[in-house]
Amino acid sequence: MVFNKEMCRKALIKMIIIDALNWKLHKRILIFSVVPNHKGETIEKFIENSLLDWGIKRVGSITIDNANTNDAAIIYVKNKLKNWKPDDAMILGSSYLHVRCSAHTVNLIVKEGSKEFNPSIESIRNAVKYFQLSPSRLMKLSVVLKGKRLHAKKLAVLDVPTRWNSTFLMLDSVLNFEKAFDRIEEGDGFYCKYFDENEGRKEKEGPPISYDWEKARNLPSF
Repeated sequence: MVFNKEMCRKALIKMIIIDALNWKLHKRILIFSVVPNHKGETIEKFIENSLLDWGIKRVGSITIDNANTNDAAIIYVKNKLKNWKPDDAMILGSSYLHVRCSAHTVNLIVKEGSKEFNPSIESIRNAVKYFQLSPSRLMKLSVVLKGKRLHAKKLAVLDVPTRWNSTFLMLDSVLNFEKAFDRIEEGDGFYCKYFDENEGRKEKEGPPISYDWEKARNLPSF
């Protein structure tokens, strides 16, 4: 099916007209686009152009991450909306225009509270990265797991640093693999060399030792 912006506009307008009296909440993705950088002026112009492109004349709120550049972008958008017609382009006088992303806030809180676990988590993350870099390495891990009679629903799930729950899922997927990782460390020279490489200008954490596994086991209870 070919994407047609005009058809999407008509469908969106029809949906708004039908449900205007019922106040039904709808979630619609209007646009996917690559933002070239995180500068405030880039973000602010992107938001403004998106609103103009879709003919959106009234805005209730904009949900955005907690960053100083985003604060500047919202101030710019607010100043632009003040000059739009109709005069009430900002619903409720912009009282709720800037809504900070709750998921991002929770992520920041969890990261701050779990700082003491960071070196251990990073060492396990690097071990998972090693296997994720190559299908043959994942196959080797699978063979070792079978040899150790360890059951695995998923093989070494890698987390996304901006999503704290994905770190929990990563640890949950590998915490029972300590013996398998130790076995690979004994027999795979490339595994050990991987941790000798620098990541940027920093020494790479790992490979994980028993202390790291123990710390990681305490994180879910934390």
